[in-house]
Amino acid sequence: MYFFYYVPVGLDADVKRRPLVTWFIFGICVTLFVLYKYRPIGSWWDFTLLIFQPAYPSIAAAFTHAFLHGGWLHLIGNMVYLVLFGRALEARIGPVRFYAVFVTAAAVGAYLHAVLTALLAPQYLAYGVIGASGATSGLLGAYLVRLSWSRVRVAYWVFMPLQGVNRTGRTYVPAIVAVLFWFALQAALAAAQIGAGGAGVAYGEHLGGFAAGMLLALAMRGSGDSRAERALVRARRHFEKAEWFGAQAEYLEYLALRPGDAEARAELARAHVCAGDKTRARESYAEAIGASMGEGQRDRAERLFDEAARHLPLFVLDRDLQLDIACGMERTLKYRAAVFAYESYLARFPLSPDAAFVLLRLAGIHDRRLDQPEKARSCYRRLVDEYPSDEWAEYARARLAGERVAGATVANK
Repeated sequence: MYFFYYVPVGLDADVKRRPLVTWFIFGICVTLFVLYKYRPIGSWWDFTLLIFQPAYPSIAAAFTHAFLHGGWLHLIGNMVYLVLFGRALEARIGPVRFYAVFVTAAAVGAYLHAVLTALLAPQYLAYGVIGASGATSGLLGAYLVRLSWSRVRVAYWVFMPLQGVNRTGRTYVPAIVAVLFWFALQAALAAAQIGAGGAGVAYGEHLGGFAAGMLLALAMRGSGDSRAERALVRARRHFEKAEWFGAQAEYLEYLALRPGDAEARAELARAHVCAGDKTRARESYAEAIGASMGEGQRDRAERLFDEAARHLPLFVLDRDLQLDIACGMERTLKYRAAVFAYESYLARFPLSPDAAFVLLRLAGIHDRRLDQPEKARSCYRRLVDEYPSDEWAEYARARLAGERVAGATVANK
């Protein structure tokens, strides 16, 4: 006897948001199963209304039959696939689209089963259909399109007594391999079932649901999203292994598809820093900060500016953006970072019409926030000497004059 069995037990795709619809469907399926299995039939509701009848198909039953199961193994098998693949898929396509894939795949699978049964085995049209197999098959189809880059962890058992093999274990396999192997198995079982004239499992529904899920994911542009996320995941894996040039190539491929991702641009900048390419690091940091400001993420932009300043001497942005960042950091009490931003601005744009104003802001921070009066006086003197006709020059002269008088008074005492 030869035996091979496997079951998916994990994924390497992270889940960053709560999969509320996945757990909602899980709860409905478990609740209905318990009520259907252990509550007397007809005591409060007729569950047979949920069953899809191929002989008399109805649109309502094509949806509702997915939430009802006939036995514990039937329920557990479908729920394993729902929770395992559903969480990662919902986190990427959103709850509304996820639910649309689930119910649409269930309905398409049910009607395909009815058509195949009528054409190939009409004697089994009286057999009703229940279970989320068609719907979860649709999730697998959508998963194959949207997360084709991921890997599935499977637990397996191989038993080959004549060869002396009895092996169990767990391993990761590419999602494409795992899902296509599952699809091939379903197709083979469907063909065998038709040839044998059996009707125990609606394998045709699995195939219909799978096709529906793939088509819906393609319509949602899932393949493009998959390519982008694959590049980002690979870039981060290269970075973790200190493979800087491989990380840069993958980040660039990702940003060609998703140019507005500020966080990915910051990660690319870090890869450039680690590779010693300061010129490209400056460009990437500047683009990341600009994108963050465009998204209204000022705190992230200021954090990235501070990070860039630590790695790159005299890091400077475009004139207006540099001044905006500097003023923002002053307002949020990041005084030392603001001093660096103001000083970098003056070094890069000494002829700017706002240079005198920047010197005034620097003087104020040194005087009132950092308790450095000598540096404050130096800023006032520079303002008077370099920008004597500026509107702020008179204020700077007054400040310098006031401090001299105060100093003379103290000396006379």
